[in-house]
Amino acid sequence: MFTQLARPLALAAALLVPALASATYPDKPIRIVVPYSAGGPTDAMARILQAALQKDLGVPLIIENVAGAGGALGAQQVLRAPADGYTLFLGNNGPSAVTPLLQKNAAFDPGKDFVPVSLIAKATMTITISSAVPANDMKSFLAYAKAHPGALNFASAGIGSLGHLGSELFVKDTGLQMTHIPYKGQAPTLQALMMNDVQMLLTTPTDAMRAQVTAGRIKLIGVTSDRPSPFDPKADMVQQTVPGFVLYSWFAFMAKAGTPEPALAKLHSAINAALATEEVQKRFAGLGIVAEGGAAQDVTALVKQDLARWAPIIRDRKIEAE
Repeated sequence: MFTQLARPLALAAALLVPALASATYPDKPIRIVVPYSAGGPTDAMARILQAALQKDLGVPLIIENVAGAGGALGAQQVLRAPADGYTLFLGNNGPSAVTPLLQKNAAFDPGKDFVPVSLIAKATMTITISSAVPANDMKSFLAYAKAHPGALNFASAGIGSLGHLGSELFVKDTGLQMTHIPYKGQAPTLQALMMNDVQMLLTTPTDAMRAQVTAGRIKLIGVTSDRPSPFDPKADMVQQTVPGFVLYSWFAFMAKAGTPEPALAKLHSAINAALATEEVQKRFAGLGIVAEGGAAQDVTALVKQDLARWAPIIRDRKIEAE
């Protein structure tokens, strides 16, 4: 008799535990894994959001920088944790879409192993050229580059970086013949452009780059957004000359697949509320980035778009991570 009663009671208790856990979520610190070193834009965004999210969620948020392997090490760390909403991944185009295409040992599938929580930002990229190039806009640069096939170089912050892939796509879409020169990080690419060691640089702009544009040492000829950039309002959109060429560096919170929906919903609400505040908007703008939330499905669409866009570029150009 006792055994007959115990079994349904045990089953009821087992079903009740997840419900209670969802109702009390969160009740302990939440860890945010940033797959890059401290001090970069992804890390800065996490720290800007930290205070607002702690206040809304009522628990501490711990930011952990796990750099290396193009973001793969950070992604793997999140996937080793339970799918309970207490370990989040602040990813971008790289580890959330591109890295597994470049690295055979990435050991994760962004479309299957992660679920989106919320988009947090999109950053417009720019195309700048050396002041030695006799062109001042996209149309005249394309004319010059086509008249000098194989004579021009473009820089990137590393093989497989978004700037590298975006430049390869630009070269493909315009039919140009240019040589890729990879550097270790963004700072050397600016120096190379100023020295005319390379003639084109497609990247997410920095204050240092904008200062050199203002000083006339390099030329800004286009932005990759689908609307005028609030940070470079006078720059032409690349898509006006190269139809369909729109490219953003995007950033989003992700969680391990299997995370309970109530936890995802609570996180999504808190993140979007934080992004809507004037303080967060202003501090993101200080990084040259637009704070932009949205539905979780928006992130899914971006991941699918990037996988479809970059897989053929990586294959056709035979790009392999270093």
